Amino acid sequence: MSDPSGRPVLQVGQAFSWAASSLRGDFLPFIVLAALPMLFTAAQGIGTTSLQNVLIDCINPQSPGQENACAAALSPAALAPVLLSMVLVFAAYVAQLGVIRGAVGRMRGRSPTFADMLEPANTGSFVLYVLVFRLLFFVGLALCILPGLLVLVFFQFGPYFILDRGMSARQAARASARLAARNLGPVAVVAMIAGLLELIGGLFFGIPLLLTLPFAALFTAWAYRQLSDDQRQWSDEPAV
Repeated sequence: MSDPSGRPVLQVGQAFSWAASSLRGDFLPFIVLAALPMLFTAAQGIGTTSLQNVLIDCINPQSPGQENACAAALSPAALAPVLLSMVLVFAAYVAQLGVIRGAVGRMRGRSPTFADMLEPANTGSFVLYVLVFRLLFFVGLALCILPGLLVLVFFQFGPYFILDRGMSARQAARASARLAARNLGPVAVVAMIAGLLELIGGLFFGIPLLLTLPFAALFTAWAYRQLSDDQRQWSDEPAV
């Protein structure tokens, strides 16, 4: 749908309705696809306590005891759980491939299957994009938060351009940035909703991701379709 000036308009209510109906219609396949990123998210909690200890003891230590604790926390043996946690965080994002591919397929009227996780097409570009995108996002958050939020807003649609149109990681980044620049308000809304769902999904060892991850992928896929004003044949009907 477009406004009188011809600019695509995001129908948030329609996007929510379609995402909910599609998830309900293909509930089991999406749950299966979301199980792997959920397991990685749960496992990454291994390093959470160690990371908290490093932050507490090493950021502005107030006593010799804290300085000694910081030195001990930064030893190779103590950092191993932290590094493992970081690896598992990125593995969880990469494992979202099947869910996002399933959401794009659902837009074409095809029900998701576990084969969406194993399909090799565009996998390399997706993995590269996700790793760079998430790294920039976390670095941006560390730099006064705002740069990280801008990364999230402008580059959130890259995976959909890769899996839907077969773009390279660089092409997808440019396409996502152009799409965001043309529709900054609606794209910011999509990022806010997807980010909130991601935060909720990270609670309780990631168990809510079984629902929030497929819903967010479906919602974002619908927004990607509407805001890119894609005129190809898509399915507006939820799976039954």
